[in-house]
Amino acid sequence: MLLPLVLLLCAPVQAEQYKGFARGHALITAAELNSMLDTDGPQPTVLAAVGRASWLLEHIPGALHTPRKRYMNRDGMTVDRDRFQAFARDLGIDNDTTVVIYDEANDAAHLWWLFRRYGKADVRVLDGGLDAWKDAGYNIERGPGRSVGKTGNFSAAPPLSGWTAAMADIEQGHADAATRVWDARSLAEWDGSRSIGGLPTGRIDGAQHLGWKDFRKASAGRPSEFRSAAELDTLLTQAGIKPEHDHIFYCHSGVRAATPLFALYLMGFPEEKLHLYDGSWIEWSQRAAGDGEQLQ
Repeated sequence: MLLPLVLLLCAPVQAEQYKGFARGHALITAAELNSMLDTDGPQPTVLAAVGRASWLLEHIPGALHTPRKRYMNRDGMTVDRDRFQAFARDLGIDNDTTVVIYDEANDAAHLWWLFRRYGKADVRVLDGGLDAWKDAGYNIERGPGRSVGKTGNFSAAPPLSGWTAAMADIEQGHADAATRVWDARSLAEWDGSRSIGGLPTGRIDGAQHLGWKDFRKASAGRPSEFRSAAELDTLLTQAGIKPEHDHIFYCHSGVRAATPLFALYLMGFPEEKLHLYDGSWIEWSQRAAGDGEQLQ
């Protein structure tokens, strides 16, 4: 009779899901990252998706700078498979490399989305970004940082089906009761009182507003830190977001829209129901203006 009790006591206890998220493994804490870096074995590649001024001022030791221009085209679209593979290899990333990304606002979730788009699953976002790292008392570096030292062997897979939405998907969604289109921009962009880059003001017809900052602790000065699953569950319930619907997210260029997509992924929503409109308002507004379409 003792054996079952011994086995029960010795069985591993499942760790509590981080912040209550069904897929909390996609986030990493500063303490976890520090522990991974402080080993003699294979270490993760840490990517700083921040602006150049921020990078030069301070960054996590050993991190590599990854500004948007390295993985986005001038038209706001992300690079194709071959260019992304070259981008990852230039960072020394192999097929079995663990990648950790941090930002100072909203770029980490977008770069995470892009890695998953091309088949890289072992990618995590540092919850709280550099602020969390510094708050934990860990060292920082200043200046241009280190060189990569080697070329990686990462092989990009064909783009993940459905992970990216196109104009046609938006248009089809207008007639599909099971599809929701969400605008992740600011309220000023949503209501047309603000324009970015000289583009026409307005929003996609039928889209609902769901600002990216609502998913993070931006109001508390922590834009790189995600709210808990309980907090997001309340937000999603109020917005009427359900797992059985298809959800298409857009913003100005697709960067901010990745935050609500990533949040729904953390919450356990079916991956095949989550779509990012890569062209976003840059593409939609220019097409609509050229066609003489009335913008909302």
